[in-house]
Amino acid sequence: MKLTLALIVVSLCLATKAWGQDYIIKQRARELSNQNNVRQGAAAPVEPTPATPATKPAATPQPNPALGRLKSDLAAIQAGSQVTAQQKQKITADIIALASGTAKPSQASAAKLAESLCAAYSEKPLSDSSRLLRDLEAVLNPTKYPQAKWDAIFADVQAIFQENGAARKNAVKVADDVRAIGAEVKN
Repeated sequence: MKLTLALIVVSLCLATKAWGQDYIIKQRARELSNQNNVRQGAAAPVEPTPATPATKPAATPQPNPALGRLKSDLAAIQAGSQVTAQQKQKITADIIALASGTAKPSQASAAKLAESLCAAYSEKPLSDSSRLLRDLEAVLNPTKYPQAKWDAIFADVQAIFQENGAARKNAVKVADDVRAIGAEVKN
C-alpha cells in the first residue's frame, strides 16, 4: 500500500514538471519569433487607427519634447561606462515627462525603469533607439494610443535589446519594468 502511494506521488510530481516545460518552450518560441521580426525590420506592434472622414482635417500630433531629451540622454551613455546618478535622474525625469496624460508614473517606478535602461545601455547602447522610444511613448500614453497591443509592445522591447546583443536578463528586466510602469499608468 505504501509503495503504491509512493509511486502515485512520484508520478504526479514528474507529470507537473513536464507541464511546466511546455509553457517555457512556448514562451521561448514567442521570444525567438519576436527577435526574428526585429531582424527583418517588422513594424511596431500597434494596430492601425480607423480612417477618418475626408471632411474632418487631420490634426498633426505635436511631438513630445521629452522624447528628444530622453533620446539624447540615452545616447550619452557609453558602452562599458559607469552611469552617474545625475544621468539616471535625467532619464527618470524624461520618463515622467513623456507621460502626457493625467496618469503619470510614480518616481519610484520611473527610477526603476531608468536603472534598467541604464544597465542595458551601459552593456551595449542601441544604435537606433527610435523603436524603443515609440514603444515607451505608447505605453506611457494609453489614451493617445488606445489600439496598442500591450503584450506585443513588451515583447518588442525585450526583442530590441536581445537583438542588439544585450544579455537576456537585462532585456527581460527592461521589458518587465516597462510592463510595470504601463500597468501603473493604465490604471
